[in-house]
Amino acid sequence: MLYDYFGRPLNSLRIQVNATCNFKCFFCHMEGTDENAATLTPEEIERVVAVAAENGVNRIKFTGGEPLLRKDLEEIIGRTRKHVEGDISLTTNAYFLKQRVKGLRDAGLNRINISMHSIEQDKFVDITKVDAIDVVEEGIDAAIGLGLSPVKVNFVVLKGINDDQIDAMIDFTAKKGAILQLIEYETDREGEMGQNYRKYHYDLRIIEKKLMPTTESVEYNALHNRKRVKVLTQSGRHGTVEFVRPQRNADFCNHCTRLRVTSKGEFQTCLNRKDQLFSFKGKDNVGIFDSFRNAVAARVPYWREADESSY
Repeated sequence: MLYDYFGRPLNSLRIQVNATCNFKCFFCHMEGTDENAATLTPEEIERVVAVAAENGVNRIKFTGGEPLLRKDLEEIIGRTRKHVEGDISLTTNAYFLKQRVKGLRDAGLNRINISMHSIEQDKFVDITKVDAIDVVEEGIDAAIGLGLSPVKVNFVVLKGINDDQIDAMIDFTAKKGAILQLIEYETDREGEMGQNYRKYHYDLRIIEKKLMPTTESVEYNALHNRKRVKVLTQSGRHGTVEFVRPQRNADFCNHCTRLRVTSKGEFQTCLNRKDQLFSFKGKDNVGIFDSFRNAVAARVPYWREADESSY
């Protein structure tokens, strides 16, 4: 296993299989690439996974764009499973999930993250520009029904848009048997002074504090040291909430064990770092390893100091 100069092990890859999506969420950062980016072939993805697995990577997450727009995603997962014994996961908007989840599971998928940024139909349409909330819920049910575990529902908290739906989402996911993953709105292209950031950013520590009276237990995800709490919902159910709070969070960065792979064939050290891209496109295994090693060596925690601001 490779370690960066800050002592962080590299055991996870987040692989962007495409940069296109059938949803148009206004806050989407497209994983740092553009919609015209080329895509890696299944053979190219398998090659980079094999090299990474030989050097300690045992967790793979596939993302996009919308990964299920690729008709060969089952093949990609199957090729990956030949090299990775550990966790293989997927992030999706679930629009095509109900029809394909069995094939994905059979190919080797362990678990899934499903984006659902509102429980209210009108707000869902406002955010995604697609009237598909019922389709997404069917995808959640199908994934749980086929035994993928855990199923996480990704919910980007947007001030003034969906921050009033937190309690309802906790109850919704508790009823389904899923984990609610609350995600902090990150900086846009203009940074923290950008109009969207100032308008929509919501500090998740406010929600953590609000849930304290009903929190039954607290755990921490090894990746990013993310807090996960089990709570008693308003309807008396037991729910699980995980907090993804990357903004000005040194603890989050200090526990990052993941390297990104762009759809153009590059290792990217951090979503926020557009200046650290290490291409492996067209290279043999030795060349891929050189790019991999150089990317790991270049990794620097984006946030280095703790944010002690009040909330």
